[in-house]
Amino acid sequence: MSIQRMFLGTKVNTLHDVQLSWTHTISPSPLGADYKIKLVYHLTEAPKMYVVEPKPLALATGKMRLEHCYDQKLQRLCLYYPMEYEWRDTMLLTQTIIPWTYDWLYHYEIWLVTGEWTGGGVHGSNNTKKNYD
Repeated sequence: MSIQRMFLGTKVNTLHDVQLSWTHTISPSPLGADYKIKLVYHLTEAPKMYVVEPKPLALATGKMRLEHCYDQKLQRLCLYYPMEYEWRDTMLLTQTIIPWTYDWLYHYEIWLVTGEWTGGGVHGSNNTKKNYD
């Protein structure tokens, strides 16, 4: 399994070959904090990535909610924009969802300090995509 080759000693749990779950601790940069993450992927659904610890994730000063997060309580991360098919089931999780999680956490740590999300993506209620090139 590709995840087990990338993260030696890790365990991927599967259910009837249609669902997998994987929990691991990562750091987005050499100076970043450690985050326990959980990936849940069912073959008929898009993969879901959660930050399990720390819980709750800290908020930037003056902010009431996490940026780019589908579920504040479960801390389910928004890693891609589904309407643009940025992730497809033909893609490897080790080349998309997992690196995108590192990226999300990296930008989260910047957001904690600055209060500004630098990770790009869709912002606001008008669902317009904003790039930070």
